[in-house]
Amino acid sequence: MISVSSSSQGRHKEPSQDSSSAEPSWDTVREVYLAMCGVMQGALKEYGLLISEFHTLALCARAREPLTLKFIAQSLGVTPAAVTDLVRRLVKRGLIELSPNPADHRSRLVTLTPSGRTLVLQARHARRQAHRDIVLMISPEARQGLLRGLAELRQVIGSLQEV
Repeated sequence: MISVSSSSQGRHKEPSQDSSSAEPSWDTVREVYLAMCGVMQGALKEYGLLISEFHTLALCARAREPLTLKFIAQSLGVTPAAVTDLVRRLVKRGLIELSPNPADHRSRLVTLTPSGRTLVLQARHARRQAHRDIVLMISPEARQGLLRGLAELRQVIGSLQEV
């Protein structure tokens, strides 16, 4: 079941941009992003995870070696202090472990525990199902257009970042 968290409901909506305009309304993009975050938070709620916690566990699950707190902060786009608090919560739940970094004694390494791996796999499935449910609510033509547009936007942004 799809639901939007209360944090993304009840917000003041600005008038929509004229749909005949060729330029996207970035306010609309932001609104869609926030609504999707609400849906994802709803999907993760049964696992007791916040979106940032899920992303941290998913980063660790994909990593071939333990991650530094600095890498996690950069990947999530948050401050090192925010990651410290986030990691502390996940350690307390037994989902990740911290160990000294032999290459840099000032930093610590983050490793996913077996419990953390199980939880992130379960939560990933719920998250994908929520995405699927949302996407299936729009027409096949709109879906194809959305996927093509997002792929092209990602490519353009990637080329700008390479410069």
